Amino acid sequence: MKRMNKELNMVQQKKLLKIFLKAIAITMVVCTVIIGIGIGAYYSFIYDNKVIDSNESLTAEEQELENQKQAASVINQTIAVFGVDEDGIRTDVIFVVNFNSKTNKVKLVSIPRDTKVQWTETQRSKLKEYKGTNIYTSKINEMTAYGGIENIRDFTINQIENMLGIKIDNHIIINLEAFRKIVDTIGGVEVDVPRRMRYTDNAQGLYINLDAGLQLLDGKKAEQLVRFRQYLNGDVDRIQVQQLFLKAFAQKVMSPQMITKIPQIIPILFTYIKTDVNLTQIASYYPFLQSFNLNYLSFNTIPGEGRYENGISYFFPDRAAMDALIEDVFFDTEAAPSEADDNNGETSTQNEPVIDKTVTIEVLNATGVTGIAGKIKDTLEKQGYKVGRIDNYSKSDLESTVIYAKDIQQAEQFKTYFKGASIQTNTTIGYDIQIIVGKGYIN
Repeated sequence: MKRMNKELNMVQQKKLLKIFLKAIAITMVVCTVIIGIGIGAYYSFIYDNKVIDSNESLTAEEQELENQKQAASVINQTIAVFGVDEDGIRTDVIFVVNFNSKTNKVKLVSIPRDTKVQWTETQRSKLKEYKGTNIYTSKINEMTAYGGIENIRDFTINQIENMLGIKIDNHIIINLEAFRKIVDTIGGVEVDVPRRMRYTDNAQGLYINLDAGLQLLDGKKAEQLVRFRQYLNGDVDRIQVQQLFLKAFAQKVMSPQMITKIPQIIPILFTYIKTDVNLTQIASYYPFLQSFNLNYLSFNTIPGEGRYENGISYFFPDRAAMDALIEDVFFDTEAAPSEADDNNGETSTQNEPVIDKTVTIEVLNATGVTGIAGKIKDTLEKQGYKVGRIDNYSKSDLESTVIYAKDIQQAEQFKTYFKGASIQTNTTIGYDIQIIVGKGYIN
């Protein structure tokens, strides 16, 4: 029996590590929504030498059948994620994530921090009970400042449930220090910063100094990007930049080498992240994490507009327009497309890249190694392409290759030559295709 349990432990350990890596890929994108679950399971199993939800009286075969039975269950969980300010008082980043194993999709909805809210009678009563004060109107990010972060479910989460007409199953709170440390631990994130950003707030100790363009952001610079607020459309533009960062973050954490970062990430999350997620839920997430494709991670923002009222800047949700968004995000029943068609499970050809060798191409070398752009030019022209211009990328060396294109379909054909490259639309470039070659090309 001991030998059988040992074999079972090894099987479970391999599964848990696979889950854990995929959990990082998905959940760090949404500020560690599942990672809290995955790490808890990892710790429980690896360090306590226990099998989650296992029954030691079962044989390995019986346990595997039990695991399959658990895997058959459908997950439709909604989790609220909060990024708090330096003092840990205000929820300056708020989004709600829906995990649906039936559709195999993860959908995220951002809620602007300046959203105006009317406190309900129940909320006011609880505030009076907890803090001895009374509030009728505020911004949604201020609710925890009045009621206490420890009472976030009674106030902010309750308000989100009322606003969206849904149930929040769990929540996660992440602070700025954790954010910075995680970004640094994974080696930074490459982001095409959309504009020059300059801002100083001595009271908050916030100093933002970023140039526009593609660059590798460490933890401090990533914080500057997501906290910058001087936009024409206020919170709405700020959320779009935050989501831009999350997409770039997703590409980084999906790389296989991220498994080596687990030992460094674990203590950060245990120290700086708070959650009410039940760690034993990891078993039910296993089939979802195994099959999830980041192509089916989508980002949304509740509709509305920002404007001043009595000298205060608020965001006012468009209640009529919210209905369609809520239906699409939280009540979606359409399954994500399968990677295989019906022909004996072979990969569908409808997603094969369009080969168009008439496109105009510019190649910029961001590897720091002389001659790379010329070698790529030779390679592409041997394949029948015409490279119109090569040069060094003047802004900085980059880790990963980025392919810019006016037409995204025309860019897909070049992923054959640049494994792991990201593709982005840019209608302002001077060529049909602009390839910025990162260090990953020569490693």
